[in-house]
Amino acid sequence: MILFFIFIFLGLVFGGFYIGARDKFSPANLMLAIWLMAMGVAQLRLSPLEGPWSVDFWLMLFLFLILFYLVYLITNRKLEAKITTDKNNNIINQKVFLITTTLLVTFTILTNLYIFWRFKTMPIFSTNPDKLRFIINKDIFGLWEYLALLPRLYIPILFFYLLSLKNINSKFKLFIWFNIFLGFLLLILYASRLIIILPILLSYFVYLYLRKKDLNFKKIIISAVVVLMVVGAISVIIPAFRNYITYKDYYADTPDYTPFTYLADISGINLPSNLAWLIPLYLIPSFNLQTLMQASTFYTPALDNYYNGGYYLSVFNPVLKILDLPLSPVVIPWKPIFLYWWITATFLFTAWVDFGYLGIIFISIFWGVVLATAYQYATKKPTYWSIMLMAYLSFVVVMSIYTDYLTRAEFYLDLCFIGFIGYIFSKFGNNYSND
Repeated sequence: MILFFIFIFLGLVFGGFYIGARDKFSPANLMLAIWLMAMGVAQLRLSPLEGPWSVDFWLMLFLFLILFYLVYLITNRKLEAKITTDKNNNIINQKVFLITTTLLVTFTILTNLYIFWRFKTMPIFSTNPDKLRFIINKDIFGLWEYLALLPRLYIPILFFYLLSLKNINSKFKLFIWFNIFLGFLLLILYASRLIIILPILLSYFVYLYLRKKDLNFKKIIISAVVVLMVVGAISVIIPAFRNYITYKDYYADTPDYTPFTYLADISGINLPSNLAWLIPLYLIPSFNLQTLMQASTFYTPALDNYYNGGYYLSVFNPVLKILDLPLSPVVIPWKPIFLYWWITATFLFTAWVDFGYLGIIFISIFWGVVLATAYQYATKKPTYWSIMLMAYLSFVVVMSIYTDYLTRAEFYLDLCFIGFIGYIFSKFGNNYSND
């Protein structure tokens, strides 16, 4: 239990650095705050399925945290001296913004209507939301599904426009808020907490970086508390809803069946009924770290059973399949590693199963350099592109305890989308200063 308090305290310290240090909103401090607090929560061992962490696993975690932070600090300081501040940013031209967002909203509505026509329902209305989402993912051409979920990315664009200008016509502002509401409504149809949380966090990080110079401590704390409460509520409500709908017939003879009964059963966590809502929140850090720990004993230097880059490359299998090229053959045996239904295992998992300790060193250096570079450009040359990129990478940092975005195809599509929209806005924008 002492480790719980130590790591929670350290996490809060780095959280304080994130909002109040000289390098305000540094993604490195955000990374350490999230990981240290997750490590603290995992020390509670609420589930009998969780075992003690091995020495090698502790070494892996501290190797990552220390090396990542050092690389970030060194890179950040060098770039701070080299990158000059540019106060002439790109404002989004209203006409270009209107045309772009109207097209994006139209594409989204049409693709969702097509999916509804194809399946005669949507996940949130089905008897098995998880199953239908997987069927849609498998049976619908990838571009259609991506367009159907575009509100993930165009909602933050709408917020960016609202925040970057002080005087907006009331009718135009109503148009923006209507499309924000419609976008969230369309995302809710998929009953997925991740696709709902993404635009919320992206919009929040856009807010932080756009208003970086003007935000005082009170505003930061209030906004952070609101966002954390909203994200926490979604992280509980969405899985609870899905599980309640999916398994209510299975538990038909259980008089005290609740939306959290299924999660309690499979995890073995025994909490009082009034605290059962904490189970989804607990599982995210604790079981992902436990899976990573089990992987560190399944893939070892002694066995030399690493994939040598094969698992990283598997993200490109859909493209290789279309081009009729050889695919990466890597298939992770999740069931013998830990729990086959819990398969995310943090963003360190891929690095470890591909290269072991060398993978951890590589990913630490990679993210240290990438995040420091993105932070300096968002700070010194704040444009739509640099701020939205920093917001997206900050989201990836938040999700690092959950999954590895380098192995998700949408990560690369999202970066292309942000870059393309940034090019459109820059090409047809006007010079603008936030000051």
